[in-house]
Amino acid sequence: MTEPAIQTRPAAQTYRGVLTTPERWSTWAPRKGDILVCTPPKCGTTWTQTMVAMLLNGGPDLPMRISQMSPWVDTELEVAETVIANLEGQPMRRVVKTHTPADGFPVWDGVTVIAVYRHPLDVFFSLRKHALNMKNQPNHPMAGPVDEALQGYLKADCDFDDFDRDSLGTVARHYTQTALNQRSADTHLFHYADMNTDHRGAVRRLANLLDLGHDRALIDTVTAASAFDTMRAQADKFAPEGGKGFWKSDTAFFDSGGTNKWKGKMSDHSLAAYDRRMQELIPDSDARRWLEFGSG
Repeated sequence: MTEPAIQTRPAAQTYRGVLTTPERWSTWAPRKGDILVCTPPKCGTTWTQTMVAMLLNGGPDLPMRISQMSPWVDTELEVAETVIANLEGQPMRRVVKTHTPADGFPVWDGVTVIAVYRHPLDVFFSLRKHALNMKNQPNHPMAGPVDEALQGYLKADCDFDDFDRDSLGTVARHYTQTALNQRSADTHLFHYADMNTDHRGAVRRLANLLDLGHDRALIDTVTAASAFDTMRAQADKFAPEGGKGFWKSDTAFFDSGGTNKWKGKMSDHSLAAYDRRMQELIPDSDARRWLEFGSG
């Protein structure tokens, strides 16, 4: 399927950061049927990409590492010509990823957006382990004492020119501009907690979105191959920048998965500060509840 997807709306906002590079959207010429996984960091991005790539590929034997087959399209982590070649060399539908909110890229007719969210406090503790596992980042704001790092996460403003400085504000911005302000009618919301509770159900729902829901054997195979422990055991294959020395440990990129990892790790004072900040950022109680807990 090589018919180009037609742009129907331009981007409304520019987001930029240490890694986020909006000029790099040009490395991907969307085709009808392509999928864009659009999430805040540490919300199941790699997991979702892997499930989608395996479904599109007809099974788990992918021709390239997931970060090559399904690149982070608006970053300069890889040479532009390599990204273009890897994408154009795939005759089937492609899946790419971004951490940019939906108002930061165009709407294309025929491109499906899959947006995944996670409890913002689980995001914080996962980001913290992520920062501690990165090489050459000794002064990362997430790597300091927990209370200090948490206060920074809660209080930091959402700076569109420094959008990779992850905070509660950037998570909320992504959610409001993608999930609550649906720019594209073909946007589908997933929650990490729901996916964790019913992994096969998540694979089945993805398969239905890709018009592959009739293939139960494929769904079972992809469910097994994308199990957390299976991916963790092959971390050099699945971790972003895996095998390149970007991480102190590729395996630690996957940590332990799961939900509600924040419980028992925060003082009443910190929980109250989180609650006040969430009231400011997402005052709608139903919208907030879904961002935190999904359908459960």
